[in-house]
Amino acid sequence: MPICVECGKPVPSLYTEYSKQNIQLYVCNYCNNFADQYIEHDYVIIFMDLLLHKKQVYRHILFNQLDYVDSGVQPAVKKLAILLILFDVYIKWLKLENIPKIHVLMHYFYILLICTIELCIFHASVRFMIWLIYSRKYEIIKYNYVTIALIISSFSKLLLILMVIWSYDGINYSWYIDIIVFTSNVEALSVFLDESYIKTIPILLFGVLMRTFFSYTIHKFDYNNIYGIMN
Repeated sequence: MPICVECGKPVPSLYTEYSKQNIQLYVCNYCNNFADQYIEHDYVIIFMDLLLHKKQVYRHILFNQLDYVDSGVQPAVKKLAILLILFDVYIKWLKLENIPKIHVLMHYFYILLICTIELCIFHASVRFMIWLIYSRKYEIIKYNYVTIALIISSFSKLLLILMVIWSYDGINYSWYIDIIVFTSNVEALSVFLDESYIKTIPILLFGVLMRTFFSYTIHKFDYNNIYGIMN
């Protein structure tokens, strides 16, 4: 069932369609606002509101726009996840570009593997914390929608495409994007769980901590020695 993006209450419908170009938005009975004004907005407005961390736009995407799936994630979200991993690979590749590469292709796939594992660890850690805290409160928790919310709210990583026109020295400031991604994750998770930031921030910090621990452990190894074993 769709929800009102303003108050989060369920609504029977989002709009009434009289013809293909003539619709009337449904007015929520709880808050007396349009249930979902984003139906009439273009993607530029939606993107800008995502950057502004508006709860309404996350409610629109998570509950009203995406097709419901009982398990897994939607194909479009999968494609976004793959794109985000490739952007992570790109950043790590630039940071490690001065390391001698015995085998360039092997080097790339190694970084790809690391980025994929880091993503899985982050999502699994967040899911675990949600299970630990909310398993007694809710009979059913749609953990796949936790993943969907985190993937969609990580969209700001795509801003790294601007590095195509930056000098490589700009890579030192990529952590700004990481902050935007984290705050977006907090917003999306608070919308999905219908909780305050105070309760969602520790959940995400645990995921970041576990991912950072894995990354730190991996970087303790000598890449050249690893490639030597692989070859």
